[in-house]
Amino acid sequence: MKKWLSVICLTGSLIISNQASASEQGADVLFKEMGNAAQNLSYEMSFMTFSPQTITPVRYRHAIIDGIPVSQMIQMDSSRREIVQKGDRISYFEPGFDAFSLNGQNIVDNLPSVLFTNYEQIKPYYNFIDAGRTHIGDRPALVIRIISKDNSRFNYVLLIDEETKLPLRIDLLDNNSQTLEQFRVISTVLDSKTVNDSLLALSKVNMPPLLVYPKNTAPSFKWQVGMLPPGFEETSRSVRKLSEDDVVESAMFSDGLFTFSVNVTKSVKGPLLDQPMQNGRRSIYTMTQKQNVITVIGELPLPTAQVIAGSVQFRE
Repeated sequence: MKKWLSVICLTGSLIISNQASASEQGADVLFKEMGNAAQNLSYEMSFMTFSPQTITPVRYRHAIIDGIPVSQMIQMDSSRREIVQKGDRISYFEPGFDAFSLNGQNIVDNLPSVLFTNYEQIKPYYNFIDAGRTHIGDRPALVIRIISKDNSRFNYVLLIDEETKLPLRIDLLDNNSQTLEQFRVISTVLDSKTVNDSLLALSKVNMPPLLVYPKNTAPSFKWQVGMLPPGFEETSRSVRKLSEDDVVESAMFSDGLFTFSVNVTKSVKGPLLDQPMQNGRRSIYTMTQKQNVITVIGELPLPTAQVIAGSVQFRE
């Protein structure tokens, strides 16, 4: 799989280097058009996601019915996992497990979060670069790059259908331009009566109950993160009990495109060696400070996760 991802990265680099242009303003407009198309058109999209450990085939349907987004995602592998969106409720169905619903604005499982990102929120921290035109199969595509301004986070290359403005391919790259994950569309059907009828029927089906979490009113921690990459803000915090004498305090952060959490527990076995691990977009970095174990988990390069973990400050 690593060899395959390297080939993808080389191919993407050739496209960009051979067809680059300098119109940054055009890239901004195209990015907004892609998000608008993904969230408002009626379509069926078959695609595959590639990561170092998995290849996942997916069918995704989307439409706006009576002013409300209705979507259906089915993993076309042995799991047959299904996710349905009706308005601001996302419902999950998987054989062998109880179905449940969560509040949410979009189905993000298997879909790159960049499709639903607010441009105005992330533009201070990323450069949007028009990288010219190419073809994927018989479809002409426009290419844009989204590059972190401070190298503290990952980058994207987007290949967007010139006609529909829907994505054809999305590559997630590290700071060495190595491909970490890829989203590749196999086929897209617009305004299909079959798809619209299917989603209309689905919109009338009762969904499973909303999963209710115990209310946890912003707990106070005796620690804080000293260094955050520009644009990242705390979005939530929680305390979870792991055992009778052990709890984990967690704070979640996001810049509107990527997310990560900082988790702190007490060490019962003394200092541990630093433990870095990365799988695709997901990095895990663990270290100890005195009797505290700090773990950073999320969509960050490992060096950034290490700096964040090392910046955690404790109060007596």
